[in-house]
Amino acid sequence: KGNYLPVHQVTTDAGLDAHLDTLRKNGLNMLVVDMKDDKGFLRYNPKDPLVIQKGRQGRGIDVERFVERAKASGVYLVARIVVFKDQNLARFGGAKYAVWDRREQKAWQGYEVTTRKIETAVPTDETAAQGAESETTRKYYEEYWVDPYSEEVWEYNVAVARELIERGFDEIQFDYIRFPTDGANLSDATYRWQDRGMDKESALMSFLSYARREIEAPISIDIYGANGWYRTGSRTGQDIELLARYVDVICPMFYPSHFEQGFLAQEPACDRPYRIYLHGSYRNAVIARNHCIVRPWAQAFYLNVSYDRAFYNEDYVQRQAFGVRDSINQGYTYWNNSGRYSDLRPDIDLAAPYPWEPPVDAP
Repeated sequence: KGNYLPVHQVTTDAGLDAHLDTLRKNGLNMLVVDMKDDKGFLRYNPKDPLVIQKGRQGRGIDVERFVERAKASGVYLVARIVVFKDQNLARFGGAKYAVWDRREQKAWQGYEVTTRKIETAVPTDETAAQGAESETTRKYYEEYWVDPYSEEVWEYNVAVARELIERGFDEIQFDYIRFPTDGANLSDATYRWQDRGMDKESALMSFLSYARREIEAPISIDIYGANGWYRTGSRTGQDIELLARYVDVICPMFYPSHFEQGFLAQEPACDRPYRIYLHGSYRNAVIARNHCIVRPWAQAFYLNVSYDRAFYNEDYVQRQAFGVRDSINQGYTYWNNSGRYSDLRPDIDLAAPYPWEPPVDAP
């Protein structure tokens, strides 16, 4: 059980001390740290020749010192590696690894289309009637994707993972292990490395099968909450029933803010975070056929959506922990993108009573 933290907050001893203190105060024992981030920047000093050749280093940590100090506090260290969303690798070698735009013949980047009406005066003989024209614009997402079918992309990410394990991390966590899902031009995305007969699910299975052979450490994957709730993978490639056999841990993002706001919000509506984690953790374990641990991400942040506006507080956060405990009880990780964990309460054990009325769904 632990926290995600942004790597820039632990580049100094004082920064790491603050996060270690947060773990101690809340009875937690794990840190998930960005080592290859959402832009593809490496947040450590690589030594592997392949990683040096294809990667790009950003501000990061002294791995050996970080590991030594965290391990001295008994902390389990997880290296988060963003896999197929990678701006740097997408630009490498003339965009040879990028998801390709079949229509525009360039590296694909998703965008949304907005149409704005422009009012114009259209004069007549004696009056001015109002006409209308429209202006269409594109807003590109800040997302750059590499081809999940590429064996060379697999090799690079696994090289990063192997180096981090060799240098002291306990576990590798692959994030953005999926295909792109957003954009009005999603149908224009094409995959130049795709072999005949391969589909999205088989691309991710093949990557994880390769990673499983090459990495001598636990492997976890982050997935959409919906993919942990339902048997589906056609849109993202995240068919959990298939992927579970290659990994040790699955981490569904069951954030209440990210579901439809009325989902499981029956009275008492305040129990909604508990319900989502209680039922979601169990459902994910069943879909995965108990091949691996299910360790959900828990929401420790406020999002400006209707349910959060009404209910977000420390109870909201802790109800998720109780939901996991009353379900399969295999751990969880708090996510706060800014690394601020002021909404946490100390971890609970099996004997801990509810600090509110027992949930209706409680076993």
